[in-house]
Amino acid sequence: MARILLAAQDDILRGYIARLLLRQGHLVSPVCGGRDAMTHLVPGAFDILIAQDCMDEVDGPELARRAGAAVPGLRILFLNGFRVLPLKEGARPVLEDEVLDAPFHLNRLAAEIDNLLAA
Repeated sequence: MARILLAAQDDILRGYIARLLLRQGHLVSPVCGGRDAMTHLVPGAFDILIAQDCMDEVDGPELARRAGAAVPGLRILFLNGFRVLPLKEGARPVLEDEVLDAPFHLNRLAAEIDNLLAA
């Protein structure tokens, strides 16, 4: 079981993934986007941050940089594969984090979470 902060701007995606993770026994805190996620980043509160890469205001890569500074060692999984999409001017990808390219099977998401927990 993992404590997961799920940051996704898309309501349908966020709800669907949250339900899947809850059924797998994880504790999930779904939030609507990067700005909301920042208010939840407290050391020791979460094992994994799952972030949609393209969000308004604070996108996935920026959220990862801020999360890494606020909570060192937090494991991060990006949804949709921001590395294949244009980044905002001056943005740099966070290469040490995992990227789950869309479309993905939900079993793959479960496997990626298991891999992050085992790391």
